[in-house]
Amino acid sequence: MEIKLKEDIGTRCIALDDGIRLYEKILPELKTKQPVYMDFTGVEAVFSPFLMGCVGRLLDHFEKEFLMEHLMLRNIQPEHLKTVNEFIDRAEQRLTEKTDLESMKEFFEEDELGDI
Repeated sequence: MEIKLKEDIGTRCIALDDGIRLYEKILPELKTKQPVYMDFTGVEAVFSPFLMGCVGRLLDHFEKEFLMEHLMLRNIQPEHLKTVNEFIDRAEQRLTEKTDLESMKEFFEEDELGDI
């Protein structure tokens, strides 16, 4: 599947709703392990709300490595690639922190060390 962002979203990929719409289009393809090509030709701006709606939600279903292998970014400007990579790194960090916190809660509850 190939998605031309300028045609599907416009030149400014900034809105959460646009990201969610793109996520809903991409998710079925990735579930079948098919590659998705996102063409950034003509895209002038990429903001975090858009990425949260699309990439952030995809990270709820797939690991970072899978996405990097199956979600191909084409014709992306260096500053937009930097924005995407920084977003993914932050999302991965938040997921790690959440997992660590849940593990600690389980540990203390299982060992009856938690507050009563």
